[in-house]
Amino acid sequence: MTAPAAILCALVAAFGRVDRSAMAELMDPEIVAHVTNAAGGTDRIAGREPLLQRIAAFDYGAARLALRVTNSVEPAPDQALAMVEVRAARSDGVRLHNHAAHLCRVRGGRIVEWWMVDALPAESDSFWRGA
Repeated sequence: MTAPAAILCALVAAFGRVDRSAMAELMDPEIVAHVTNAAGGTDRIAGREPLLQRIAAFDYGAARLALRVTNSVEPAPDQALAMVEVRAARSDGVRLHNHAAHLCRVRGGRIVEWWMVDALPAESDSFWRGA
């Protein structure tokens, strides 16, 4: 069985490539995600398809998104926690440099719960909504 940290790192890599099918394969159909919003709170998204639709709402590929896992640990046998450096650049020259923590629970080789905490949520929101 694949370790939770390897599964989370594979998800981050797929997200960075904007590879929807690879992301879908790593997510349980009933995944529950908690994603930082512009105000610094969290939005709860239930289900793989609604989560993938939310991800598809932004053109990550056009913004030359680059993600790099800087550290990962497994705080419990079914969990992975990773720090991710985020860099992106829009065609209008606007750039984003941010960090995010990702905490996932894995069952049966798929992510069933995902918490993403953005270090600079307002800056990220402004960047992605302007892309």
